[in-house]
Amino acid sequence: MTPGEIDKELTRLEGELKELEVEYNQYFAGRLARPPWDTRKRVDTLAKKLDRTHMNNTGMRFRFQTIQTRYAKFIDLWDRGLRAREEGRPGPF
Repeated sequence: MTPGEIDKELTRLEGELKELEVEYNQYFAGRLARPPWDTRKRVDTLAKKLDRTHMNNTGMRFRFQTIQTRYAKFIDLWDRGLRAREEGRPGPF
C-alpha cells in the first residue's frame, strides 16, 4: 500500500471507531436493542488489515498504534459492561 492509501485507511479506521463508540453508548443507554456486532466486526477487520501492512513512516505507525490502543481499551470496557449486564449487576457505566 502507498502512504496515501494507508493514510486514507487510518482516517477511515478512526471514523469507524468513533461510529462504534457512539453505537455502544446508544446500546448501553438503552436506545439499541442489541450490541453493534456488525460495526465491531468491520472495525476489527480494518484494524487487522492495517496491522498486517508494512508502514515505513514512523508517524503513520505511531498514529495506527494509538488508534489500536484506544480500540483495545474500548473493547475491554465494552466487554466488561456486557458481562456485567448479563450477570445482572451494575457495570462500568
